Amino acid sequence: MAEPAEQEFLRSIFLMEAWDTVAALDCAAATLARPEGVDELFVVTHRLKGAASLHGFPNIAELAAELEEALAGRPPDTRRLGALVSHLKHALDAAVNAPPAAVGVATPAPRADASLDPLRKELEAFFAGNADVIAYFLPEATEHLDGVTSALGALERGVDEADVARLFRAVHTLKGAAYVVGCVRVGEVAHRMEDVLVVAREGRRPLTPRAVETLFAAEGALRLMLGLPPDPRANVTDVVAGVRARLDALLDGVPVPAPAPPAAPFPEPVPALSSSLVALLSTPRPAPARAAPRRPPRQTIRVNLERLDSLMDLIGEMVIDRERVDQRLDEIDRVSAALLASRGRLAQCIADFERRQFDQRRPVPPAKPAAAATAGRSVSELFAELEFDRYDDSGIFARTVAEIAADIAELQSELTAVTRSLRDDMAHVHRITGALRSEIGRARLVPIGSLFGRFVRQGQAAARAAGKSVRFETRGEAVELDTAIIEQIVDPLLHLVQNTITHGIEAPDERRACGKEAAGTVTLSAAHEGGAVLVEVADDGRGIDPDLVRRRAVAQGFVPADAELDDDQTLDLIFLPGFSTASAVTTAAGRGVGMDVVRTNVRRLNGDVEVRSVVGEGTRFTLRLPLTLLVSEALMITVAEERLAVPLNAVQLVTTVRPEDVRPGPRGEAILVGEDLVDLVPLPTILGLERGPRRPRRPVLVVRGAGRTLAVEVDEILHKQEIVIKPLGEFLTGVGPYGGASVGADARVTLLLDPGALVETAARANAVTRAARRREAAAGEAPAPRRRVLLVDDSVSVRRFVGQMLEKAGFDVTTAGDGADAMARLAEAAFDVVVTDLEMPRVNGYELIDDVRRRPATRSLPVIVLTTRAGDKHVALAKSLGVQHYVTKPVEEHAFVTLVASLVPA
Repeated sequence: MAEPAEQEFLRSIFLMEAWDTVAALDCAAATLARPEGVDELFVVTHRLKGAASLHGFPNIAELAAELEEALAGRPPDTRRLGALVSHLKHALDAAVNAPPAAVGVATPAPRADASLDPLRKELEAFFAGNADVIAYFLPEATEHLDGVTSALGALERGVDEADVARLFRAVHTLKGAAYVVGCVRVGEVAHRMEDVLVVAREGRRPLTPRAVETLFAAEGALRLMLGLPPDPRANVTDVVAGVRARLDALLDGVPVPAPAPPAAPFPEPVPALSSSLVALLSTPRPAPARAAPRRPPRQTIRVNLERLDSLMDLIGEMVIDRERVDQRLDEIDRVSAALLASRGRLAQCIADFERRQFDQRRPVPPAKPAAAATAGRSVSELFAELEFDRYDDSGIFARTVAEIAADIAELQSELTAVTRSLRDDMAHVHRITGALRSEIGRARLVPIGSLFGRFVRQGQAAARAAGKSVRFETRGEAVELDTAIIEQIVDPLLHLVQNTITHGIEAPDERRACGKEAAGTVTLSAAHEGGAVLVEVADDGRGIDPDLVRRRAVAQGFVPADAELDDDQTLDLIFLPGFSTASAVTTAAGRGVGMDVVRTNVRRLNGDVEVRSVVGEGTRFTLRLPLTLLVSEALMITVAEERLAVPLNAVQLVTTVRPEDVRPGPRGEAILVGEDLVDLVPLPTILGLERGPRRPRRPVLVVRGAGRTLAVEVDEILHKQEIVIKPLGEFLTGVGPYGGASVGADARVTLLLDPGALVETAARANAVTRAARRREAAAGEAPAPRRRVLLVDDSVSVRRFVGQMLEKAGFDVTTAGDGADAMARLAEAAFDVVVTDLEMPRVNGYELIDDVRRRPATRSLPVIVLTTRAGDKHVALAKSLGVQHYVTKPVEEHAFVTLVASLVPA
């Protein structure tokens, strides 16, 4: 048995690893956006479960097992993950000062007792024993439930026979499917819903708002029974019994019992339990035996049979083309063999001629006297002198070479014909592969209407919890998007819908006072525009006040007080990380809280998000998304001998500009595009590359991103090209205005420009230049001193990338390899800002910050922590040392440079 000191050492190692797991789970949203993100989080949670069991922390092991189950969902239940991570933090806090096996969870997340929830037990037994049936029944049930949600949402706006018929078909089909596969309990609830709809269609009972609300509750109960998503805390038996009672009341024509008050859709902090209850929960007990977690199933999509037939037709044509190409290759092999034979004949002919003419070992015949030139000569020899064709060695050699040359010319003609035919065949193959790729991309497309149905359901729950009346309208449900894009825009759209309901739509009394209807309207719409899809979330609420945003941005230090921002630039500030216009941050939503995640996730898809708002009339968020992630069209350009790519759907105009076309604008040079004056900036200047001499006619691209339009001058516009976009990786994310990279046929890597980041970078560089000019003007003609930043990090790569980022923004950057090196730099010179990592050799970041705060000369020096440690313990310790700005890697360039600039004294 280990000694107490050794036990304490092992426990400290376990707690360090556990907090590392918490840090990884805090970044779950970014991790899950990557294809391998689920596996990464699954590994760390599984490791935590094993380590907690080994070190005698059964409650932490149970929480880790719950996290594994949440990650096994498709998609993973991010809301449940957040709640479990909060419980895990409380458990680890308790573990710091408590011995093993005496650690309780301050805010436990109990699973419903199976003895009190027999229906849950029955359903779990059915799912466990019919895995093969569930594989195809659950996707079908989900589709029918989405149809139910959509039809009920339409009925909320007014009863229509077509919507009632659509709802009836979805419920009837779900009932039949449930009975067929043996899921009787689901079939029974669907049967009750069908009975209610039959009575309504016959005109015996109208579909009142209370009836529609009851049907919504029944649809939610069906999802709970099917685990869409799973909720281990809910008592399925009680929920289903309550829903069935309400459905029976509708059928009997009696008043429908009022539903239980809805739980808040967002987890609220639970007060700490009393010490006696904590002790009870901390009583050692054996950890329950758990089956090994199943790996999440592979994702599947349902493909229309017509599209599969089209794919098979293309495959058939591909097979025919492959056989045709094989024949052409056989012909090329035959011509190659013939050429090789001709080459052999020529080589043999030359060898024979050389042997006869230049062989030194052959005797040289004696010369004959001239007088006897014809004496003793044969008739054939005399005849040969009369013929034009000579039959000696030279003549035979010449004729043989001529024959071989004729053969080669004929073979060359055949080879040219075969090459032309092969080129035609390959062109046809290219057309077939392009059509095949297009059809495969279409097979991955799913209607966005299923996503709208989910948001309508969750939005209605949030509206009821907030005591507001909200009417949802959906348009463009048939617009299709790639299934990978659908999965990655769920969280951004859900956040926008929650923001709209929580802070956009006013309370009924406030709306009536403004002359509006008591019920607010939230519109979800989708439409095609060029090669992109526009998804909009709009409301008719109070809107966003630019003046309020501007004041809050100045108060929170995001922009200087003298910043010149128009309304569009001001509204764009809500996408900065940590910015909020709310007086108090709530767990529900807040414009600015999480909006940076919305823009980050959308830009990861090579899309963009814009916001338009009118005070008193409402707000509209527009997401511009590509149709698919498989292949994208890009415009290839060159800048300072570097080849770059620009997304074609972001290019509004390609033109050339002459010197007389350039006009002075409010922020420098500008050109006229239509009737609008658009800023003109050289792309080498934005990217920090060497700018070459200007030509009389300059190629210019007009691109749109981040809600604004910008004219970009380039060196050369090459051509349009289809590219496969690869992510840059976590370390390079946020470095420069790049959204990805592509590898060409020549193995050359081409960076893809992100239009939104490009526009922001240009605006930031312009703002820095104008601010410098104002400071120079205020100080006379003397140039203002450069702002100095001390960058402390033990990673050379981090120092290089972050240093270049700050230098490009106009800062004078001095780097240090660790805290001790930084102390020496601070003793030698004065700095405006210190940016430091935490984990470094010799002197770590905490020790450096403490030293900075102890020195009178640097006590008020702003310090920014830039680290990968995102745990509450690390943040709390830094805050206790006076750090006001804690940034986790990877860093977003625009937000980070803005933060550093806001801390530099004017």
